[in-house]
Amino acid sequence: MSNYAPDLPYTKGGQPIQDAPLVASVKAIYSSENATASSVVSLTHDTTALEIAAVGGTGYMRWVRAAETQASIINVAGTANFAHVIPSGQVRRFIVPREVHVSAPSSVQGVNRAEGLYQRVAWKTQGAASILATEY
Repeated sequence: MSNYAPDLPYTKGGQPIQDAPLVASVKAIYSSENATASSVVSLTHDTTALEIAAVGGTGYMRWVRAAETQASIINVAGTANFAHVIPSGQVRRFIVPREVHVSAPSSVQGVNRAEGLYQRVAWKTQGAASILATEY
């Protein structure tokens, strides 16, 4: 099993700096204003990490399986299906988890597909708020 997650920056003493930006290039960015409706995003072929910020209200996120046809998020008691909560005014960092085991990856593809990582994510907000997201 390979370590596909981007590196954290380190101090001169060799300690990881947890709150610093990842040592990785940005693959894609999203700005979803007044995101009260669920949005589903397909990740790039090279995406291994996400940062999601909720602005003006609470955000909800979940990983979406490739075979899933009903990908929207529900945040109503009794039928809720979100996996993570992003408090208003905060940024959460996620390493994209594996969805499937890939036994023999093909020769030309990005690390996301080669490692069998989730390829889609969904998010929405509680009320009129915004989601800002960055793929690494």
